[in-house]
Amino acid sequence: MTERSILAIDVGTSEVKAALVSYAGRVLDCARSPCSVMHPEPTWAEQDPNGWWHAICSATRQLWRETTHRPADVTGVVFACQMFGVLPVDADGKPLMNAMIWLDTRSREQARAITAGFPKVSGYGLWKLIKWLRITNGAPNLAGRDTISKFIWLREARPEVWQRTDKLLDVKDYLLMRCTGRAVTSHDLASGGWLYRTKKGELGWSEEILKMLDLSTDRLPKVIQSTEVAGGLLEDAAVDLGLQPGTPVITGAGDVPSCAIGSGAVRDGEMHLSLGTSSWLAAHMDDRAVNPFAATGTLCAAEHGKYLLIATQETAGASLEWLRTKVFGDVTDYEQINNWVSASEPGAAGVFFFPWLMGERVPVDDSSVRGGFANLGLDHDRSHLLRAIYEGVAYNTRWTMGVVEKLLGHSVPSMRIVGGGAQSDAWCQIMADVHGRPVERVANPQFCGVRGAGMIALRALGEIGRMEDIGHLVPITHTFEPRPELRDLYSDRFGEYLRYYKQNHAWFRRINEGR
Repeated sequence: MTERSILAIDVGTSEVKAALVSYAGRVLDCARSPCSVMHPEPTWAEQDPNGWWHAICSATRQLWRETTHRPADVTGVVFACQMFGVLPVDADGKPLMNAMIWLDTRSREQARAITAGFPKVSGYGLWKLIKWLRITNGAPNLAGRDTISKFIWLREARPEVWQRTDKLLDVKDYLLMRCTGRAVTSHDLASGGWLYRTKKGELGWSEEILKMLDLSTDRLPKVIQSTEVAGGLLEDAAVDLGLQPGTPVITGAGDVPSCAIGSGAVRDGEMHLSLGTSSWLAAHMDDRAVNPFAATGTLCAAEHGKYLLIATQETAGASLEWLRTKVFGDVTDYEQINNWVSASEPGAAGVFFFPWLMGERVPVDDSSVRGGFANLGLDHDRSHLLRAIYEGVAYNTRWTMGVVEKLLGHSVPSMRIVGGGAQSDAWCQIMADVHGRPVERVANPQFCGVRGAGMIALRALGEIGRMEDIGHLVPITHTFEPRPELRDLYSDRFGEYLRYYKQNHAWFRRINEGR
């Protein structure tokens, strides 16, 4: 079969997807390969960068075995990757250690040290906070989840690695270097590291903040547009991917901006919810917005000159996977899981679940809080536990939606849902019921990242126009309407969910931080 396509590769936390995306924005074929996360110490989360490449090659080999489309018809390669990891590489582009990924919070003390000052506001030194907000439209996460505090941790805790470090790269940056030999990043990744000027017309690394932290641009990659060709595919990488050397490699964007495009919610104010290992709410905007006390704000979007409002929650599908593998013994039949959820009455017979298994980022930046079930009785079974997880993630998302709507300046009438969790009718319906608004599931929701990455590549190659005009390329396959008879039940339980946090967050701090 002859049809021009883009090879789009989505490197997530738990798996890699390699897909062929047509010039009409359709996912033609896709293959997957798993990734593993290592936790060598409490609060640490690492991945082997060679493991990313091995998983990418495995997925692409499978893709070429199973598809009827030809590698010769691929006109571009693009990546959509998990964001805000840190990988130091030497002058030859070789990794010097495992990557510290977005889940890693080992740099909490460094985050608090670089943001300290007097007077203090919500844990931040006031004058430093004002500087960061003015320049970057955000501030470092106090839990140590951001790249900036990981940089400082690396300098302080691994000085021998720091001395040998030529560049500090994110996941996508490393893959671009492996494919093109260039150390480049995109505006979305740069703007989320809190070292970058994000105001329109002023984009660039901030010398003022770098000087404050005794850092320089020497170790930072060059920033180019997501919709720009980063370079031609090197011969070694071409052999690994089964493509022609010199194939254009597009800069691309992180997973959140890519999903924002792939969801079809591309006009300003249109909302999408991604329900995967973690979850997020996101919407495009024409200007910057931020709530630093809820860790919610805008990054640069994949479309140059636009911004993307993002509110990220740490563990969504990861909560389900924890129960499935660690408690139930690796129940793999998701159809059965959804049947159990549907068999449990709304409200999970009184059981609550709080999805803070790795702390939380939004709507509260709280690294000490932890997840769990509450109000369990001997009459409860696995169906109640599973439904409580689905509902708990939905309550947390509703809490987050309040922060997002204030920054948007208007209510959100409906939202599109994407990600692996969006394949569950039960979870989509719970989201609609808890939020009290329609939830629209798009075609192939689990392939949203690769579809969005493919569209970014098509924009770079001049095959499609402005991103805000391509929403029609992403069809909605089902709309889940909220059930009016459940409105009061879920409103009451949402209120209790909020009260649980307010009454217990100090207890979590005493238990987990000793203060």
